[in-house]
Amino acid sequence: MVVPAQAQDAFPTKPVRIILSTAAGGASDTMARLIAERLTPQWKQNVLVENRPGGGAVIATEVIARANADGHTLGLLGSTLATNPAVRNDLRYDTARDIAPLLYLGSAPAVLTTRADFPAKTPAEFFAVVKASPGKYAYASPGVSTNGHRSMEALKRAMGLQITHLPYKGAVPAVTDLLGGQIAMLMATPTAFKPHILSGRLRAIAVTSVKRYQSLPEVPTLAEAGVAGFDHSEWWMLVGPARIPEAIEARLHKDLSAVVGQPEFRQRMLDLDIETFTNTREASRAHLRQQLARWARDAKALGMTP
Repeated sequence: MVVPAQAQDAFPTKPVRIILSTAAGGASDTMARLIAERLTPQWKQNVLVENRPGGGAVIATEVIARANADGHTLGLLGSTLATNPAVRNDLRYDTARDIAPLLYLGSAPAVLTTRADFPAKTPAEFFAVVKASPGKYAYASPGVSTNGHRSMEALKRAMGLQITHLPYKGAVPAVTDLLGGQIAMLMATPTAFKPHILSGRLRAIAVTSVKRYQSLPEVPTLAEAGVAGFDHSEWWMLVGPARIPEAIEARLHKDLSAVVGQPEFRQRMLDLDIETFTNTREASRAHLRQQLARWARDAKALGMTP
């Protein structure tokens, strides 16, 4: 009797798509396209990047959740994967049930940034200036529930600061207004404005990660500055729809890890201020579980629940 080969033995059998929640041209888009370029010759199938921006990443996440669980639809999503269930009540999918974490692969902190003429150079001076004039200042973020928004709201709560939130549609327009003097400060991942920090037009006060940032090693962490245990970073994860066959999921993890582990890939991402790494499948699943639990708790404390 001839036993037919299992479908996963020949994976992939058709083009693979990587769904993004962001528009073309940003750091996530570059990351996805670097991965696609390297997988296409290896898999002997086209790997296509499909941008599905809008809805605070809900549109892209729903496309992934509803896709056939055969490994041919993947997603590259950020930390809104864990925060959206806590801050929205209109989701038509269940992240824990409908999304399969494949590889937790990157992170980047937000940077608390001001114009060079702001009357503070250190975190301690920043806290003193803001506390001396409660309600005087406003901060920009790339949008509601982004890491910049979450980080600053957590900092306000920890330090008793009164600063108004001005959400923008991305970091680029916020940087334009910061440079122009329309806003006093910005909390965001520095990809769009690190050149202005290096040139001296903007000043980095602190980073939100638990350890210093490779791209700005001279800038202190907020934890170093006395905000005990402060740790808020944007992160990225390769995912798929739940219930992908075990053999295909293992193949995906192996091949994706090999790409992300390439020194050239890591350097290209560092140039975009994203630190990349590889993880086991269980570590990737554990990270998403931990982040879902964290934001179910923290969103309430920060007043971000619907």
